Amino acid sequence: MRNHNLSRLSLSLLCLTLLLSACEGPTPVMPTQTWEGTRIEVETRPQRLDKGMNEFLIIASKDVKGRSIPVHDLIISLAINDTGQWQQAIQDGHVGAYRRAMRVSDPASDVLLVRLEQGNRSGILRFPLNEQRIPAQ
Repeated sequence: MRNHNLSRLSLSLLCLTLLLSACEGPTPVMPTQTWEGTRIEVETRPQRLDKGMNEFLIIASKDVKGRSIPVHDLIISLAINDTGQWQQAIQDGHVGAYRRAMRVSDPASDVLLVRLEQGNRSGILRFPLNEQRIPAQ
C-alpha cells in the first residue's frame, strides 16, 4: 500500500512538473551532481539568477529498480561562497524537494554550497552559479 501511494505521489509530482514547465519554457538548470548515490539537482527562482535574494530549490532523487524515487530523509543546508554561514533548507513534503532563499552578490562568480546530511554521513557539493544553463529544446 505504501509503495502504491509513493508511486501515485511520484506520478502526480511528475505531472505537475511537466505542466508547470510547459507554461514557462525551459527552466535554467545547473549541472546535476551525485552524493552517496543520490542525484542532486538545483533550480532557482527567479529562473535567471539575479543579484539579491534568490530561492534555491534542491531536488534529491535516487534510482531504484529503474525508477526515480525522491529522497526525503536528508538535512540540507546552503551557503554562498564558503562563508561558513549555513542556512538549513526547508523540506517541501516527502517529495525530495528542499527550498531556501539566499542572497546572491554576484551571479557570475558566487558559488552555492550544498551540505547534505543523512544519518551519520555528510558531504558538501559546490555549484558555481555561472554554470546555470538553459537546456536545449
